[in-house]
Amino acid sequence: MRWPSAQAAFWTLVGIAFALQGCPVGPRPSVPDLGGTYLSQSATIQADQKTVDEILSTFHHAEEAVAHEDLDALMRLYADSYKNRGWTKDTLRAEWKQLFQDYRDVSITHVLTRIAVDVDHTPASAQVTCTGSLWAMSNETNERANIDSWFGEVHYLTYTDGVWRMRGHVWEVLNPKELRTAHPSHPFF
Repeated sequence: MRWPSAQAAFWTLVGIAFALQGCPVGPRPSVPDLGGTYLSQSATIQADQKTVDEILSTFHHAEEAVAHEDLDALMRLYADSYKNRGWTKDTLRAEWKQLFQDYRDVSITHVLTRIAVDVDHTPASAQVTCTGSLWAMSNETNERANIDSWFGEVHYLTYTDGVWRMRGHVWEVLNPKELRTAHPSHPFF
């Protein structure tokens, strides 16, 4: 028995719809404005608890500095050697300053899914895999805006002067000659 072509087309489309269910189409949505630093329940941790707490403290200090628009406190959390696709600590400072002028009620979300610390490296270093977002209220439009969001980025931190500091993204710190153009720059974190 042969089905009419319209009926066959209908069932083909239903099959395709079921097959594609749950597959993302288009750009990924930005991470919601949760505010705060969260350690995923399924996070892979390769560090002792004291070190994990110190790394989490760095992220919490960043949240506090941003919430109070304390540019000096925020910049102390970046290593002097910070580098991210041409951004340096100085150019990043100017970017944060401009952000604080153009926006208010800035909120950061970090969801950490992996912390791997290398204590044999001098200074000690850590690779922190993070999904997150940066939201703020525009002074111009009075609307909430997603300034930046990232998915599965690997932050590279170094332990300097008794504090974990952002040094950049792992691929740029460990492979500075590697040209990466597939992902947009996320200068803030």
